[in-house]
Amino acid sequence: LSKVNNDSSLLPNVTLVLRWNDTKGETVTTTRAITDMICDDVAAFFGPEGSCYVEAIVAQARNIPMISYKCSDYRPSEVPTFARTEPPNTQVTKSVIALLRHYQWSKFSIITEETWRPVARSLEEEAKKKVNNMTVNHKKIIMDRHKCCELVLPCCQTGIWYQLIQETKNRTRIYVFFGTPVSLIDMMTTMQALQLFEKGEYVVIHVDMMTYSPREATKYLWKPKTFNDPNSCHEQPGFEKRARSLLVVVSTAPLQNYEIFTERVRLYNTKEPFFFPTPTVFKNVSYVKFVSIYAAYLYDSVWLYARALHELIYGKNGRNITENLIKEVAKNGTKIIETIVRTKTYISATGFKINLDTNGDSEGNFSVLAYKPYNITVENFTCTHHLVPVGQFQQGNNNQLGGYPELKVNWTIDWAGDQKPEDEPSCGFDHSRCAKGESEGSIAAAVILAIALFCAMVTTLSMYRKWKIEQEIEGLLWKISPQDLLDPQDMMSSPSKLSLASATSLESRCVPQVFAWTGKYRGIVVRLKDMKFTKKKDISRDTMKEMRLMRSFIHDNVNAFIGAVVEPMRIVVVTEYCAKGSLYDIVENEDIKLDKMFVASLVHDLIKGMLFLHGSTLGLHGNLKSANCVVSSRWVLQVADFGLHELRHCPENESVGEHQRFRNLLWTAPELLRDEAHGYRGTQKGDVYAFAIILHEIIVRKGPFGGCGREEPEEIVQLVRCPYSDEPFRPDVDLVRDSEVGSEQVISVMVDSWAEDPDMRPDFGTIRSRLKSLRGGKQRNIMDQMMEMMEKYANNLEELVNQRTMEVYEEKRKTEDLLHRMLPAPVAKRLTSGFGVEPESFDLVTIYFSDIVGFTAMSAESTPLQVVNFLNDLYTLFDRIIKGYDVYKVETIGDAYMVVSGLPLRNGDIHAGAIASMSLDLLNAVKNYKIAHRPDETLKLRIGIHTGPVVAGVVGLTMPRYCLFGDTVNTASRMESNGEPLKIHISQQCCTALHKLGGYQVQPRGIINMKGKKPVETYWLVGATEKAVKPTEVDLTELPPPLFCRPRKSPKMMGPVDSRRQSSVLRTCAQPPAPRPLVRGAQSLDPLPSTAIPRSPVKRSCHSLQEKGVVCSGICGNGALVSDPLLVDNKRWHSLETVSAEPCTKKSLATRSSLRSWLFGLFNNTTFNASDGSLRKVGYQDLQPERESIV
Repeated sequence: LSKVNNDSSLLPNVTLVLRWNDTKGETVTTTRAITDMICDDVAAFFGPEGSCYVEAIVAQARNIPMISYKCSDYRPSEVPTFARTEPPNTQVTKSVIALLRHYQWSKFSIITEETWRPVARSLEEEAKKKVNNMTVNHKKIIMDRHKCCELVLPCCQTGIWYQLIQETKNRTRIYVFFGTPVSLIDMMTTMQALQLFEKGEYVVIHVDMMTYSPREATKYLWKPKTFNDPNSCHEQPGFEKRARSLLVVVSTAPLQNYEIFTERVRLYNTKEPFFFPTPTVFKNVSYVKFVSIYAAYLYDSVWLYARALHELIYGKNGRNITENLIKEVAKNGTKIIETIVRTKTYISATGFKINLDTNGDSEGNFSVLAYKPYNITVENFTCTHHLVPVGQFQQGNNNQLGGYPELKVNWTIDWAGDQKPEDEPSCGFDHSRCAKGESEGSIAAAVILAIALFCAMVTTLSMYRKWKIEQEIEGLLWKISPQDLLDPQDMMSSPSKLSLASATSLESRCVPQVFAWTGKYRGIVVRLKDMKFTKKKDISRDTMKEMRLMRSFIHDNVNAFIGAVVEPMRIVVVTEYCAKGSLYDIVENEDIKLDKMFVASLVHDLIKGMLFLHGSTLGLHGNLKSANCVVSSRWVLQVADFGLHELRHCPENESVGEHQRFRNLLWTAPELLRDEAHGYRGTQKGDVYAFAIILHEIIVRKGPFGGCGREEPEEIVQLVRCPYSDEPFRPDVDLVRDSEVGSEQVISVMVDSWAEDPDMRPDFGTIRSRLKSLRGGKQRNIMDQMMEMMEKYANNLEELVNQRTMEVYEEKRKTEDLLHRMLPAPVAKRLTSGFGVEPESFDLVTIYFSDIVGFTAMSAESTPLQVVNFLNDLYTLFDRIIKGYDVYKVETIGDAYMVVSGLPLRNGDIHAGAIASMSLDLLNAVKNYKIAHRPDETLKLRIGIHTGPVVAGVVGLTMPRYCLFGDTVNTASRMESNGEPLKIHISQQCCTALHKLGGYQVQPRGIINMKGKKPVETYWLVGATEKAVKPTEVDLTELPPPLFCRPRKSPKMMGPVDSRRQSSVLRTCAQPPAPRPLVRGAQSLDPLPSTAIPRSPVKRSCHSLQEKGVVCSGICGNGALVSDPLLVDNKRWHSLETVSAEPCTKKSLATRSSLRSWLFGLFNNTTFNASDGSLRKVGYQDLQPERESIV
């Protein structure tokens, strides 16, 4: 402004006055400032910074000129009152086209971030013009990196570049990239990793609108964190070829005399109206304020306006210049911009000649950067080469060049390869340009010959291999003939043989044992493991060598491998028999007290066995878990089930359900879980991880991952494989600290052994030395320890007997609770007291029948599980409602629901009102009920009620039922079947009873014909009044829990699984334990009561106290209650008619125990399977008649 106002040759007698406003680049603030200035009669606008499209429209509305110096938005270019000295982003596309034309690259791909999309679109349009005739192979748009990382999207990772380069690299050689320098480096680093720059075939052209400076140019090659390391660029492998494959188009740096201009800018900044002085803290140091290139653009905009205004005012001779004329011309935006555009060029403050296009936009001045020798130092980082300008785009005669600038190369470019890269391979991307060779026939013949030789070689090797295997099988010592096993037919057809119960010690008889398949081989008891296959299994040579190696293992802590029986469809592995079962069974049995010395002995036995295996030729176990560690009769732990991974892997996965399969993986290391294809083979570090889980299992005694807060094995395995956080998922070590053995040394070994990184886990030699303190420095004999255990067991025997007695009484209470659910309370009480139940007549009762309309069709369209879940939810709702009324639920058959009132306890005339009020409540509940798997359908209930006489009694020996007999039952059923959906159909007798009682609203239906009946008049029950029977208040918390548990998602869990008892941590209602092949005694009905006595989840009782001559009155050794009279032949009951009318003289607890056994058998079909064994031990062999007389 000072230069214009002081220049007498420019705008004489006209003074330009400044009015400024800092709008901070905000559109709303800028628009408000513009409107205020328009009201103050401002002549022209210079700016704004940032966005300018809305502001240009506002200025256009008043025809006021606006010349922007810092706005790259392409949209204002079409506004006739707008011009700018900063080139818009789209202007750089002309320079990119000129660069491609200079090096004759006519095929290229565009990679752009979203913010550069207009520039990419402009480049694509320019390339497709006829004058250029270029081809864009690909155009890929990616999200801005900052936005990706802010939203935590996959594009924040560098892996997105790998996918993008893989998609485009085979159809392009030249990439034009629009985006941030960080994304540029990620893209080129990915290309370098794919070795695309090794031969110099690829080039990346990057575009940046910022002005070049050596310091700023480092961002195209290195990320900021690189400068923190004291190294050189030459220490980075592959960096030089990557840098030589990069060309950058940037705004040209100002000339040398530009410093004079920036010095004047600093001077004027300190004056009015800005008053921007140098801070005092910098006055005594070499501090220079940075002046951006936009100061030159602002200077150019004012100078252009002043020249255009001078030409419009003084350009015409003889014109009368007045003040009004000056104001009118100064504010005429259209004329001002037209005059500026007409000048076409101007000399910028940067020292360059700048062209203006037809829209008044500056075309800028751009240069090309390439990697050349240039010393640069940034902090501790040095490099002898850098990106420097090697050429400049000169506007020149644009008409000859089609309107594009011309690239003038000052320095030759050092390409990554021997010569300039081409935009397409010499043979084309699909090799279509190269002619086919004449030797095609000879190549085909060579291929055929090679295939024939290969087939012949394979055939020969296969025959030789088969012959070799046969020779080895004939001489192998591990192969056992089925005839060598004692009674092999019986052994191999039985699903299990009792193994550990054969021990003769008192502890073996009183400690529950697990079933294992055993046999006799050459006079000794051996353990057999059957591995079945779905198809014929051929044993590989490596497997046979492994069996031969395993047979040679002799160690006190390694379970001896004796041999194997080989058959086409299965293999039976024969190993040493251990009478005490597995370590898993011992840990789960809480009757066995494991003190510190016992734990130390087991742990050190396990370590010694693993040291032997890891030091052997086999090298590892591969399937270590507590179930694969067995304990001999001398309480010596032995490692079992090692090796033979290929044979064990297939049958184990096929013979167990989904639940058991995931349970078997609880001891598997995370790296093996992630490698499903080869993880079953195991590693030494995987064995160390399994040892840590077993160590936690022995100390805590809650199963693997016990107390971790997770119950599903599948969920635990998934958390170990892929943890949700950086902290790996492991068992809770706080439970170890609470135990006697849980010292910090033990916890340290445990945590180190299950480390996520396998390399961080110690070997078993290190573990052995670190756990020496576990034994307290003593080498005590294990038998001495056993004697101490027996003393402790004797001291705890009295407590154990008291606990068992409490469990018996608790089982009795549960049995009675279940019996009261199945029979009316008076009838159940009479039966349990020893009385017979005779049929009884009732003069007047009211019977309710209902069914679901359309149930058959809905069942056909639903799965069986959906139907069962639906009926259970519906009838549970009904049961809660009828709990408030004096009614008795007789039965449910499919969708039919039957309720009666007035029996077995008579209630006067209330029975009709109770059924009527209950029916209205049930109907209201059904109208609001939503079917879970068909929520859009309305449940239609059809209800029928009849009042009349009936006879009731207990019928049958097997599964006795309390049944109703008489025409009243049939009539009530007919009332239901002849009713209508969502209505209550009542008979004349019921209507009379309701009128007598009062409080109910009925409507006549008319005469209807019912099957087997005369035409009768019936009614609809439509409502009730205040006088109707009201339900009593019911505390829902006192209701018994449901008998029905929803099935697991995987039906495989219902199949046979490992006979070992499952861990207490994983047993819930949603995940019932799998049925065991053999059942010992009647099991507890624990899920039935609403509250349970606190007890250990895995308590086990003595197998049979009767073996030592103990006489149990009412309590057997297996925990079952048996009635003494039922064991005497002359006191059997063969029918209900022979039941005495008088109560039994002996009302012992044992009398009710038979009901408990009967109820257990009712739900499990194993009424006598369990107790037969115990009864036969005391001489009762013929138990079949006893089954008939149990009722």
